[in-house]
Amino acid sequence: MFKKKTLKNKILFFLLIIHTLTHIFFYTNNFYIYFFNPLFWLSLLIIFYQDLKLPKKKEINITVMISMIFFILYIASGFIFGFNKNSNNESLITMLINLWKVILPIYGIEIIRYDLIRSNKNHLGMIALITIIIIINTIDLKTLFLSHNIIFLHYLISEIIPMIAQNILFTYLSLNSYYNIPIIIRLFNELPKIILPIIPYSNWFIEGSFTIIKVLIIYYIFKYSIFHQKKIYNFTKILYPFTITASLLLVLFMLGLFQYQPIAILSNSMNPTFSRGDIVIYKKEENILPGDIIVFKHEDKLIVHRVISINEYYVTKGDANNTIDYIKVKKEDIKGVYQFSIKYLGYPSIWLNEFFTKEN
Repeated sequence: MFKKKTLKNKILFFLLIIHTLTHIFFYTNNFYIYFFNPLFWLSLLIIFYQDLKLPKKKEINITVMISMIFFILYIASGFIFGFNKNSNNESLITMLINLWKVILPIYGIEIIRYDLIRSNKNHLGMIALITIIIIINTIDLKTLFLSHNIIFLHYLISEIIPMIAQNILFTYLSLNSYYNIPIIIRLFNELPKIILPIIPYSNWFIEGSFTIIKVLIIYYIFKYSIFHQKKIYNFTKILYPFTITASLLLVLFMLGLFQYQPIAILSNSMNPTFSRGDIVIYKKEENILPGDIIVFKHEDKLIVHRVISINEYYVTKGDANNTIDYIKVKKEDIKGVYQFSIKYLGYPSIWLNEFFTKEN
C-alpha cells in the first residue's frame, strides 16, 4: 500500500509540473483557460480521489463565519467606492462558463496540495517547492507579464503578495489535515465576483489588506483554537447567524431590491437643500417631474441635482450653481429620486474615498 501511495504521489507531482509548464506557456490561450485547465483538474479528481474526509463542523463554521464577515466588508466597500456592472455575469451562459473555469481548478489544486503536502510532511524543501509550484499555477500570468509598471504594482499588492500569504496558510492547513478549509476560503473569494450582477469597484490597497488580515485571523484561530484546543470559538454561536443575516441583507441592498438607497454627498452644489458630508436617501421612481431632485449616473459617478426641464433629455442643475448641467441625462441613467437627507453621516465615506483616491 505504501508503494502504491508513493507511486500515486510521484504521478501527481509529475502531472503538476506538466500543468505548471502548460500554464506558463499557454496562459493567454482561450482553449487552455476555458477547456484544458478545468478538464485537467476534473480528470485528476475523477481518477485519484473518491473518499476524502470532511473537516469537523466546528472548523467549517469558523471558516464560513470569518469568510462571511470579510464578504460583508467587501460589499460594504461598494458604498464607499461605488459599484460596477459585473462582466462575469452578463448572461447565464457567461456565468456558468466562469463557474466552470474557476471551481474545478480550486477543488483540484487544493486536494492535490493536501495529498502532496501530507505525503512529504517531513521534507521542508519539498513542501516549499510544492507551495511555489501551486502559487505559479494560481497567478494570473497575463496580468503579470502584460501590465505596465503602475498596474503591476497594484497587482503585486492586491493579488501576488496576498496570494503568497494565502498559499502559505493553505499549506499550513494541509499539513494539519485540512484540505476543505482552503476550498471554502477560495470559494468565498471567487464566487461573489462571478455570481453577483454588480460588484464593488476594485481598490488594490483595500483588496490586498483585506486578504492579508483574513489570512492572519484564520491562521491564529486555527493555531490556538483548533490545534491547541483552546476554547475561544464559542463566539461563533452568536456571530454565525448574525453574519449570515447581515450578508443576505447587504446583498439584497446592493442588488437594489430595497426601495430606498443611500449616497454620500461629495460637493456643495445643492446647498441649501443638502451639503457636502450629508447622506441622501433616494427612492426608485418611474414618474419624474420638473423640480424633482434625481440621482443619476454620469461617467461612472453618481450625481444628485434638480430637474429643471424635460424634453428629449432631462435637463438638470445644482441649486447652488449658476448654470445648468451640460450633461444629457437619459431615463436609463436615473437611479432614483431624492427623499430626504441626514446631516454629516456621509463624512466617513468621503474621507475614506479621498484617502484612497490620493493613494491611487
